[in-house]
Amino acid sequence: MVATYACLGLVEGYRPSYRAAVYEHALFQPTHFRTVSRSQALRDMKKNLDIYAEQTRIASSQNVDIIVFPEDGIYGLNFNRDTIKPYLEDIPDPTEITWNPCNQSEYTNGVEVQITLSCMARNNGIYIVANMGDKKVCDADSICPDDGQRQYNTDVVFDPQGNLVARYHKQHLYFEAQFDTPSTVERVTFDTPFGKFGIITCFDILFKSPAVDLVEDLGVKNVIFPTAWMDSLPLLSAIQFHSAFAKLFKVNLLAANLHFPLFNFHGSGIYSPRRTEAYYYNDGLFSPGKLLIADVKSSPTHYRRHQVVPDTHGFRGGNSLGASFVHGQDTAEVNTQSRRNGGHYNTASRNGIISHQLADQASGVHLNNDLGPLTHRSIRNRIHNHAHLHRVNRHMVENGWATIMADNDNYQYLPLTEPKAKVKICQNEVCCYLDYQKQNTSNDELYALGVFDGLHQIEGLSWYTQVCVLLKCEFTDIASCGQPTKIAAGHFEYLKLWGTFTTEYVFPEVLVSDDGKLRLEHEHWKYLHNRIEFVNRGKESPLLSATLYGRHYDRDNSTVSNSV
Repeated sequence: MVATYACLGLVEGYRPSYRAAVYEHALFQPTHFRTVSRSQALRDMKKNLDIYAEQTRIASSQNVDIIVFPEDGIYGLNFNRDTIKPYLEDIPDPTEITWNPCNQSEYTNGVEVQITLSCMARNNGIYIVANMGDKKVCDADSICPDDGQRQYNTDVVFDPQGNLVARYHKQHLYFEAQFDTPSTVERVTFDTPFGKFGIITCFDILFKSPAVDLVEDLGVKNVIFPTAWMDSLPLLSAIQFHSAFAKLFKVNLLAANLHFPLFNFHGSGIYSPRRTEAYYYNDGLFSPGKLLIADVKSSPTHYRRHQVVPDTHGFRGGNSLGASFVHGQDTAEVNTQSRRNGGHYNTASRNGIISHQLADQASGVHLNNDLGPLTHRSIRNRIHNHAHLHRVNRHMVENGWATIMADNDNYQYLPLTEPKAKVKICQNEVCCYLDYQKQNTSNDELYALGVFDGLHQIEGLSWYTQVCVLLKCEFTDIASCGQPTKIAAGHFEYLKLWGTFTTEYVFPEVLVSDDGKLRLEHEHWKYLHNRIEFVNRGKESPLLSATLYGRHYDRDNSTVSNSV
């Protein structure tokens, strides 16, 4: 299904640039753990919507054209099919009717959230993208859930007049028992005076439809991306993969994540093909959300992908039968306490504006970060908040909500034991090549070249990957390679990494460490299709990983073995 929505008053052509905002939201998490009344659900959602209103006001005062809020940001997490019901609304299809909730004077019952968002957009003269729940009574001739309705994870877009101009139902659910999968994939776009936008949600970004279809079939160059993304090192942290998506497809990606560090939800950004305009990464347990603002070109350079034929002369190493180490990896890191440095904090912006979240309420999971002096009252509040957060944590784990991206992928690793070398490692159809020279040769760290070619599986979900990765191992034992780590001190004089992929979709990722904080690096790196190159100019940060993450979309439903 293709839905394209046209903005009212669209002039001929598009403006060359626009000002975008994404908000990483430290949400108020309902903790009822049972089905509540609609009035209670509205009170819960109002706490988050009040913060949305304040951030929208700030964005509007700084001439922002469009603001994006995260997935699940209005009502939170940890629902089942019944407990989510009072938080849902019936959201109409804007291709079928004209709907401006803010103008409604009579029909208000059951659409309170839509009215709030619509008026928020109209009162501030801004496009608003938010994520909420949609419900639809089943047709008589359709296959229907036992409760008689379908429930969808839904993105809505309101224009500066308050009109609903787009609605998108998330296709690829990630352990979301409260929602249904749409029967057909929706490819939703909407026009603005500053460009054509497409919408995807969270887990959608890892699959071809609708994410790749929007770019390749519908010509989208600006992608809206509400997400509730759990970092999964070493390959799939939020800022790492989302910035790589923008690079590969030569699009702008407006990624708004939840801020819930207890479960590794953090990392938002405004990503363009050549650089990251602004991003926020803060894994401190009681750290705040943040509003990111940046000026963005409406039409990034058209992209092309070509396979690079590698120069394999002079390379030595292992293949799928060689004497290198095989180890399951890509296990998510779940934080249950603050980092030893008191919570990491990292923001970066290029031609961007970064604004702090102003809300300071201390209930739910949104906790006051302005702790102030150590008074008896502040100490008591900290103890109460910490205990409350861990009650939420325990309940989510016990109910199976916190499914992390652990897997049994058989990555094969070749340790880099020499200061300078050309090495290769192969598995199935993929060979990875690395030409490198280390700047320092400390025995306290181990780097390795890894390869994987197979079906990545997590409790019934699967997607086919081909990966070449240079990474810093957690410890000096090769068995630790692929385990999550944020600490690195290693520097390279130069490196070139490439592989013999059988897919054209290869995402280039580079992640560096700044005293244990994840950071993106662009200045000293080149991305040439399925190749990464780096030359030291004396200013680079220690390398955590350089990855070519290939996606073989047409093999996602295969049964190809990923064993070596």
